[in-house]
Amino acid sequence: MTQDITFSQHPASPTLAIVTLKGHITGGPQAVEFSTHINKLVATGTRHLIADLSGIQLINSSGLGMLVGGLTTLRKNGGVMRFAATPPNVMNLLEMTRLNTVFEMYDSVDAAVAKVQK
Repeated sequence: MTQDITFSQHPASPTLAIVTLKGHITGGPQAVEFSTHINKLVATGTRHLIADLSGIQLINSSGLGMLVGGLTTLRKNGGVMRFAATPPNVMNLLEMTRLNTVFEMYDSVDAAVAKVQK
């Protein structure tokens, strides 16, 4: 299955980055790539990360662990991770694990960006 994680810096804010996740999020080498990139972002001053989940087809417990690890890294450095455009199957898993109470949830990337820019 295709797995894709892309990071982009928000053009209006050097402290805001957006990560887009697509396909199957199942940890493994993907988790290493994710963690490495978050550490690089934090080292360059990023404090807000918006995770666009709209393209996720499947996520397992390792994928959730990857996201929680990213949140932990950001929080230790005074930052926060927000979820945007969460598909119903992913939302069901977040609700079952109660992680929907840990992450800030937004209907869209634009809504999450607006919250950061207030």
